[in-house]
Amino acid sequence: MHPENELKLKTILSDLLERKADELKATSLLKEDLGVDSTEMVELCGALEKAFGIQIDDAVEKRLKTVGDLYSLLSAKA
Repeated sequence: MHPENELKLKTILSDLLERKADELKATSLLKEDLGVDSTEMVELCGALEKAFGIQIDDAVEKRLKTVGDLYSLLSAKA
């Protein structure tokens, strides 16, 4: 992932989840480690779609388990 996109992703995550960027590791589990609930997941995907100009369908959204999964998704689509 391009460093600029990684920074943009971390900024979105830290703003939405009210976490420091250094807490967001690639292995961090979205639900278990970061406390992302279903509403926040929808908000997160919407923010990523807007920021990166991509579409994230429901099937893909359900497979996103870690911050690393988000990196992979954005690397493939952005």
